[in-house]
Amino acid sequence: MVPLIDKIKYYFSQQPLPHSALQVSSRYLSGIRVSPNDRKLKHYFVLPLPEDVIASSFHKKNIKDSAALENMVQQGLTKLHMTDHKVVLLLPELSQKTFVFAFDSMPISPKEREQIILFRIKKQIPVLPKDIRLSYTVVKSNAKKKVLVTISRSAVVEEYEEVFSRLRLKVRVVGVPSLNLYNLIDSEKDKDFMLIDLERDAFSLLAITKSEISLYRQKPITEDFMDQKASMDQWMDIVQEVENTAQFVENKEKRKIKCIWVRTGVFGSAEEILSSLEDRCQCPVKAIESSLKFNLPLEEKRLLAPLLGQLS
Repeated sequence: MVPLIDKIKYYFSQQPLPHSALQVSSRYLSGIRVSPNDRKLKHYFVLPLPEDVIASSFHKKNIKDSAALENMVQQGLTKLHMTDHKVVLLLPELSQKTFVFAFDSMPISPKEREQIILFRIKKQIPVLPKDIRLSYTVVKSNAKKKVLVTISRSAVVEEYEEVFSRLRLKVRVVGVPSLNLYNLIDSEKDKDFMLIDLERDAFSLLAITKSEISLYRQKPITEDFMDQKASMDQWMDIVQEVENTAQFVENKEKRKIKCIWVRTGVFGSAEEILSSLEDRCQCPVKAIESSLKFNLPLEEKRLLAPLLGQLS
């Protein structure tokens, strides 16, 4: 059976994936290049970004200092030793919105499908921007059809494309970081789990039941959860969201969440985050880097995980 994430990759790109990928978050810039033949990691970089360069947002302008971002991308490219100019770009989580919908049936016509999907999206976002880009894939699930949908604004994507084009980079695929993490987990071994992606400004939560995506949630983080001076209320809100989601999924899908995988997109140790989460939840909590076989330091495994899931 073809893994769901591979179907997602094919639908979003419908062409061979480039050998290089870059991720822009609000606090760091990362990139990898893989071998064309065996997709093994060849080169990579991780660079911290100053706080005033990126303000990730679905609705508003993202890039606050394009010259600084361009300079950082240029620094990273020197480490990748790229042989062509095609790249995958992973945008910040808050710059996109992702949904999982279930339908009893879907029309054959692509236009009618988009209309039905947009109708469901507008139930959650009544006023949609006129320039949205919509990507979706339909996955058969028992008697229903599940649809994984991602939307972004053309104006936001073009901001990044303009910076990249000045460096002669051609963005061929735009992806969602958290979705790529699913490809790093053995879905035959772990069939019912939650996957949490924590960034400085947002966290995403993916619920998997019977090896299929059943739910996706994304929330902004208003205070830096790694800042010990910040209120603990922010972190406890995240933990409560995880607990509530696990209970919701178990009630709806009639499947118990067996474990929680966590990826933290931050510099520094994440041990306290994992241990405090495990103290509250009734199942094992695992770090995403523990599933990676790459010979890299743990911190770099964590920060590069979305890119490794995309290209490897």
